[in-house]
Amino acid sequence: MKVWIMRHGDAPYIDGERQLSELGKQDVAQMGQRLAEILKEQELELEVMLASPYLRAQQTADIVEQQLMTAKVRPFLTEQEPLLRSESDPEMTASYIEALPQSTILLVSHMPLVANLLASWLPGQGRYFPTSAIAEIEFVGGKPKLTNFYEPQ
Repeated sequence: MKVWIMRHGDAPYIDGERQLSELGKQDVAQMGQRLAEILKEQELELEVMLASPYLRAQQTADIVEQQLMTAKVRPFLTEQEPLLRSESDPEMTASYIEALPQSTILLVSHMPLVANLLASWLPGQGRYFPTSAIAEIEFVGGKPKLTNFYEPQ
């Protein structure tokens, strides 16, 4: 199984709600293109993208989906997932993700969940996620391994 954990793009409060800024949209588009390149390099197809129901995560997921479709990545399932809220329990979320039938999964969420989820799979390897960053985790023999960490340039 391969899991990518992505933090939403830069999102200040706009009209009382956190929405992606122009910088956030640009960074997310760049990372969506990078993810398309990664999938092609690794000869993988994304099977499902799960995103937090919060607006900034949904906007991030929409832009990533557009970039993947532009890059001719095979259509995949996109769903809102309440377990990807910032305040969600990382152990519960990790168990849910591990039980999914899909083997290539993109998660779009928030701090602190993205860092806590990484730390729950890889104790001692937790890290801060800048906005739009993506951690790539591969499960080999049921054991997770951080294979890469991507940040917008």
